[in-house]
Amino acid sequence: MLKTDRKIAVIGLGYVGFPLFKDLSDKYSCWGLDSDPIKIAHLKKECPHLKITSNLTEVRDCDFYVVAVPTPIDNNNNPDVTPLKNVCRDLANVISRGDIIVFESTVYPGATEELCIPILETLSGLKINKDFYVGYSPERINVGDKIHQLHNTPKIVSATNDKICDLIKGVYESILSAEVHKASSIKVAEAAKMYENVQRDVLIALANQYSDYCRGEGIDVYEVTKCASTKWNFSNVKPGLVGGHCIGVDPYYLLERASTKGIPMPLVEMARQINETKSGQVAQRILDMGNSICGPQRIPNILLLGFSYKPNTNDIRNTKVADVVKRLQGKCNLDCYDPLVDSQLVRLTYGVSLCPLERIMDRHYDLSVVMVPHEALSNLDIESTVHIDIKDLL
Repeated sequence: MLKTDRKIAVIGLGYVGFPLFKDLSDKYSCWGLDSDPIKIAHLKKECPHLKITSNLTEVRDCDFYVVAVPTPIDNNNNPDVTPLKNVCRDLANVISRGDIIVFESTVYPGATEELCIPILETLSGLKINKDFYVGYSPERINVGDKIHQLHNTPKIVSATNDKICDLIKGVYESILSAEVHKASSIKVAEAAKMYENVQRDVLIALANQYSDYCRGEGIDVYEVTKCASTKWNFSNVKPGLVGGHCIGVDPYYLLERASTKGIPMPLVEMARQINETKSGQVAQRILDMGNSICGPQRIPNILLLGFSYKPNTNDIRNTKVADVVKRLQGKCNLDCYDPLVDSQLVRLTYGVSLCPLERIMDRHYDLSVVMVPHEALSNLDIESTVHIDIKDLL
């Protein structure tokens, strides 16, 4: 029978960890841990009833740890597992015999057993499957999705032995209404998560490439997609800029891992190349349209609406709108506005200054482009000669 007095700590209170932490707190004694003092102060103010800390010693008495730290890439698209290594080093100082650690961070297949467990064993002096246990349950949070939430999205669980896997499964089942599926090994669960995101990346690359073909034929790729979608097994994937924390990042983890195994993955590489170059195509088409409107007499005034990586969220991680902005800067009079994102964070992260609403409302633009179709932008009355949606440029 599942312990109801289990003490749980969720490490990393971002888009993955915080929703999980809130739901677990309804069932268990639960701590939320994060290294960002600004985030901690904000969450304590917003959720005073929850136990939130940046002090690792406060979670020392926990016996079940969930790790949900980011696994980003660097400026050269190389995987950066530094946050994962750091949390393993920290946990090695607090775990005790019998404790369970479940990783939710997206990693290359093999990372949990080849990277995380050795750090934990070496620095704690404890032995896996004798003194402590490890599981892996890949996150499936879709930021901004009001339908597919944590509680109703099927979960995959795995562990270093079957008994612990059943225990981990029980913890997740206690807070979810969806199926919890057991993988036969941690590596299978890691590979499944990677496959989900890589498949999506490849399909979007195909849609982006097919969109270029349809443009050359003078037909609408969206009508083509609608027609094709009447067949039951057609994947209704549309062209787009691929940014964010998952689809535009995770394939690089797979590609690096595959290279260490001597396994070529040209399709995955090509998909990444197609999707990475799409923002350059969009920027050039915006500039060409602006120049066409103005002619050779003057530089066009262009407004980009939306900066986040997807609609109706303030998430700016790996947003490809930043690429478009940087390609247009110096070639036109450019403004960018997004009512949802943190302007200061945009400036610190990308060196891009967003315009306030008052400024864009006082200006006339030759061309305005909805880059991200936020609902908050739908009723905005901009003075613009030509107003288009990004889908007209993909």
